[in-house]
Amino acid sequence: MTEILSSSSFAGVDGDERVVAKAALDAAEEQLRSLCASHAGTFVSVERRGAALEASLKELLATVVRAEEQVVIAKHALEQDEDSETSLAALSEKHRVRRRTLLQHSSLLELLELPSLMDACVRSNLYEEALNIAAFANTLERRHTEKNEVVLKVIAQVRSRQSDLRRHLLHCLKNQVTMPECLEIITALRRLNSIDLERQSETNLERVHSAMELTLQIDFLEARDAWLHQASTPGTLPGLGGISSNVNLHASEQLLDTIERYRTRMFEIATQFNAIFRAQTNAQKISVSLLSMWTSRRVQSFLTMLKGELRHMEDSASLRDALDACVFFSASMGRLGADFTSLLPPLFEEKMHHLVVHYWKEGANQLNETLRICREAGVASPLSSSAAVPPTLTSQGSDVGDGDGGPMPPPRQLMTMPPLGRLVNAFLTGLNELRRCLLPGIFNQLRASLEEIIAEIEVILQSNERTVMTPGLRGEAAELRAKAKEMREAMTNIVVPYVRGALELSLGNEAGARAHHQTLMDFLKPPLEVPEEVPVEEEKEEEKVEEPQQA
Repeated sequence: MTEILSSSSFAGVDGDERVVAKAALDAAEEQLRSLCASHAGTFVSVERRGAALEASLKELLATVVRAEEQVVIAKHALEQDEDSETSLAALSEKHRVRRRTLLQHSSLLELLELPSLMDACVRSNLYEEALNIAAFANTLERRHTEKNEVVLKVIAQVRSRQSDLRRHLLHCLKNQVTMPECLEIITALRRLNSIDLERQSETNLERVHSAMELTLQIDFLEARDAWLHQASTPGTLPGLGGISSNVNLHASEQLLDTIERYRTRMFEIATQFNAIFRAQTNAQKISVSLLSMWTSRRVQSFLTMLKGELRHMEDSASLRDALDACVFFSASMGRLGADFTSLLPPLFEEKMHHLVVHYWKEGANQLNETLRICREAGVASPLSSSAAVPPTLTSQGSDVGDGDGGPMPPPRQLMTMPPLGRLVNAFLTGLNELRRCLLPGIFNQLRASLEEIIAEIEVILQSNERTVMTPGLRGEAAELRAKAKEMREAMTNIVVPYVRGALELSLGNEAGARAHHQTLMDFLKPPLEVPEEVPVEEEKEEEKVEEPQQA
């Protein structure tokens, strides 16, 4: 019984302990939950740190693996020969060279800036500094025989700037430069040639130098040619297109300016060439021949230009001014042995002959047009005039000129025939042009042209007479026929001798002019009245009548 009670008491105690333990366990779990809830951020941080630590360990492991590979490579490199490029000694040498290069950093920068520095010197007209840089490039090329790529590129760029310097110097010669400036430019170009000559490996350097000097002379003349053709004044002035006289005046002024520009510039170029290049005795003959060829070419170019510009001349005064300017230009060039005066007369004679004959042809055309209009209209009044004709003969009778010693005036009989009067005025206008610019070379040409135009006018008058003689002519047919015959006779007997004599007098042939004018005056002189014969007896009676009167 007692055992049963004891066992039952033990069982109750065990049950209470389990309850207590379970309660304690529940309380512990509740406390654990509360602790986990309160320290949840710590758990998350620990988890993250653990993942990061794991990743770092893996990276460390990979780094160790790579280090092992590098160690293997280094061990292999240590085991190689020293002559190999991948050997430690070679790598160490390369590293040493790089360190030495880094120590020369400022000097290398200055070396690399040489091309841009030379470019700046060229643009600033600092020729001496630019030439020093070009000479230093040759020094670099001689020092660095191992063909360093950086140095070679720098030298190539400096050589490119050297070509730019040469072009810049030649471009300066294409503008207005004084003698000192020209000498400075040529000196710089010669230094460039000497710098180029330093790089020549040929044995015959004298021949190369002579060729360079000849090329320099040719470049000088070509550059100065460009300056020679530059206009010193602006082009055509505005507002001159509608006034022919102003246009002609402007054209003549332009031609005179062009001649003066050629004269001054050609003389200046030749003087500069002689002063610079003929000082060397060994190249004097070549320089003289080259200058002679250049002068001949420029003179031919000037004459070609002059021939084209003379076509725009419309009066002999401008032509005479141009001739005087050209003769002065030729005389100036004669001091250099390039006198071209003999080439000028053909150009001016052709133009002068054209100017004179132009007035004559206009007169002939005007006469033909007047006759045609009168025929078609059937009107004869424009062909005649009712003005009184005073005597024509002078006090000296057979003299060529008038009473004051001047040229013979036009016959006043032409006042009754206005078309022929206008024709004579056209001839005299053309001859007046000769007074301003008389050239001996056109004498025979003018005589031949005058005869051609006279023959043409006679053909016009004959054709007019045949036309008005045709039956059925309307209007004032009788007056037209009479005037046609009268004009043809006046042309033959009055106009032709007068214009021939006027031409000869204009040409200075007074004897020929006197002969033609004498022929004209013989025709115009009225016939002498023959006195009637008086019987002898009547004469005696008249004498007797006169005697008492005298007493």
